[in-house]
Amino acid sequence: MQKSIYSIILAAGEGKRYKNGIKLLHTIGDKFMLQMVINLVKSCNFDKNYIVVNPLWNFIKDNFVVPDNFFILKNKNYKEGISTSIKLAIKEIKSTNILPEYVAIFLADMPFIKKEDIKTLKKYCNGRHLIIAPFFNNKKGFPTFVHKSLFDEIFKLENDIGIKQIINKNPSLLTKVNFSTNRILRDIDD
Repeated sequence: MQKSIYSIILAAGEGKRYKNGIKLLHTIGDKFMLQMVINLVKSCNFDKNYIVVNPLWNFIKDNFVVPDNFFILKNKNYKEGISTSIKLAIKEIKSTNILPEYVAIFLADMPFIKKEDIKTLKKYCNGRHLIIAPFFNNKKGFPTFVHKSLFDEIFKLENDIGIKQIINKNPSLLTKVNFSTNRILRDIDD
């Protein structure tokens, strides 16, 4: 039986490395980068979906088609780094009292991941693997799947580092899934 999995798209960053205007409005072909990630996540049929944004969202939201089962969370503390976005999403999920078995964490600036990559990672979501991440040439990519037993650990995260903080403290929690493509690493700053 398929375990319940929620998705979290992290889209609240300041985009400091991006030099061409508003990063979330970066276009690839005829689509905005964030819309590509939303479409990918939608196609994967997660049980519930969250997008964590910063206050700029109020000015750009009309550029995006956000499906009904996607919930927008506004991170007022986004300048303190990615950890605040992950914590906000987990706090929201925990407040519903129905925990998914896993959350899948996506980055808004990584639009090249494919549905087949997600399918490969989902196969490891069986309760025995606590952190599941794709790797290419020994570099960690996205999305990262995190088991509910680690949700309380997420509240200890700080600054602009995400789940890597937990992995660095306890590498045995990580299941590396090797990929033969760099699309699980590529962001639009590359």
